[in-house]
Amino acid sequence: MPWVEALDDVASLRRCVRDLVALSTLPAIWKDYGPQQIADSVAAALVSMLDADFIHITLPSRRDEATIEVTHVGKKIAPASAGAIRTALRKPRIGRSEQTAIMANPVGGGHLRIATAPIGFGGDAVFVAASSRPDFPTEVQRLLLGIGANDTTVALQRWNTEAEERRFVSLVERSSDFVGVASLDGVTQFINPAGLKLVGLSAIEDVSRLHILDFLIPEHRARAHEECWPIVMRTGRWNGELGFRHFKTGATMFFLVDWFRIDHPRTGKPMNIATVSRDLTEQKRSEFELRHLNETLEHRVSERTAELAEANEKLMMEMAERGRADERLQEMQRELFHAARLSTAGQMAAALAHELNQPLTAVANSVHAARLLLTKVEHEKTPVLREILDEASQQAVRGGEIIRRLRNFVTRGEAAKRIENLSTLIEEASALTLTGAGAHGVQVHFRFDPNATKVLADRIQVQQVLINLMRNGLEAMAGMRRRELEVTTAFVDTETIEIAVSDRGPGLPGEIAERLFEPFVSTKRDGMGLGLLICRSIVEAHGGRLWTEPNPGGGTIFRFTLKSGPAIEERHVG
Repeated sequence: MPWVEALDDVASLRRCVRDLVALSTLPAIWKDYGPQQIADSVAAALVSMLDADFIHITLPSRRDEATIEVTHVGKKIAPASAGAIRTALRKPRIGRSEQTAIMANPVGGGHLRIATAPIGFGGDAVFVAASSRPDFPTEVQRLLLGIGANDTTVALQRWNTEAEERRFVSLVERSSDFVGVASLDGVTQFINPAGLKLVGLSAIEDVSRLHILDFLIPEHRARAHEECWPIVMRTGRWNGELGFRHFKTGATMFFLVDWFRIDHPRTGKPMNIATVSRDLTEQKRSEFELRHLNETLEHRVSERTAELAEANEKLMMEMAERGRADERLQEMQRELFHAARLSTAGQMAAALAHELNQPLTAVANSVHAARLLLTKVEHEKTPVLREILDEASQQAVRGGEIIRRLRNFVTRGEAAKRIENLSTLIEEASALTLTGAGAHGVQVHFRFDPNATKVLADRIQVQQVLINLMRNGLEAMAGMRRRELEVTTAFVDTETIEIAVSDRGPGLPGEIAERLFEPFVSTKRDGMGLGLLICRSIVEAHGGRLWTEPNPGGGTIFRFTLKSGPAIEERHVG
């Protein structure tokens, strides 16, 4: 087991653990990334971790979209060589299974050793790593390559699922029918905009305490409760005609109602009751007009038989046309009901996939690494394995703590503040920020005031602010010749410490700088405009303030304040 022997070197072991931890942080960064950004990020990380000559990633194409290819080169190869590398990998075709091979160097003499790892979509989806070193790839390098491919597979599946969810949500939101979801006890949980408008409600908040029977006219409530609802719970579906009431005018509206049960995808137990109901007002009006026309014709029969024959022939033609129209309407209605059920099921599946994605990714990575080590480590290497598993466990706890505290913050919960070492807090945030694409070639400088060492803060929340500000600085300096990021601390007074993050980017336009902390204002093409708003909320929740100013040397400075730790301690003691 040569790769296990290599890990006897403490530095190699630490480097391996560091790379595994760095890979495990990438999925969190990818939350708002598309396939191209995900591929760029993991390729940039792996080319450094593996010390490879190049990393090439081919992603699966979707429908009529072109296949995505990403190539990142190492220090030994010029960036302009990416095109030649892609051409060489197509001819001859590189295998799409996990394997190693040798190929001629497409940008120089000699040969390259390559390792491939498939992405879990089949076809041409694959990771390719290449190096001129004779020992490439080692088992550790193959492990890192495989984990990167697995993480990318999960991230792309999540991205595809969320894209489908957005399509289904759009279908429901734009449907002209009444689409609703209720709990098993009949309390309304969701109604689409068209449904709210049909029954005279202005917002979903208006229905949060309404029972489904409140939507029906009094004459139909007993039938719905005693006959229709039990059928849905027992068989999974009921459809028929029921009278709805208009909440503003009190008018009666008849709907063709399709109630169906939504079951848990794993346990099969009922979870919700949903409906797709079609307004029959126009159809009822047509039926009334038809009855009125028949009555008129019957009256005229008694007066003029000849006129009746002519009118009767015309009526029969209209009835035949109406019959054909009704058949077409019923077919369209069945298609809409089917699409609505798929929409509801897809929405629930996407929510479950989103909630379970992060813990499953972390557990899968840790278990996969542990399984590979268990098959190869000797008995006396058990402490090493425990150390790696402990590190994975700590990262999982850290991820859970971030989610718990962010949720607590959003719901206006009290932050868990305590005395923290400021320099350690900043250095940890910097290490997380500099992992991944966009950080290569950036010089980071720290200037810590010796009098500003302790702060009273929630470590996780303040690190989220620092990561956001430093990442904004990295993105602002993309393409700049001078890429320097500086983080400084300063003792303001006995109760206040100031932290500043400076970049050498192009600076902020005047119209943006004035509105920078407003929601949905962003300098990024794909930005949501919420990051700085959240940062300011976190800082203000700590009793501080966040502001920005131009950097005299070019770029932007973000400054924020926190309460000084020792001052708080002394006041409590006194």
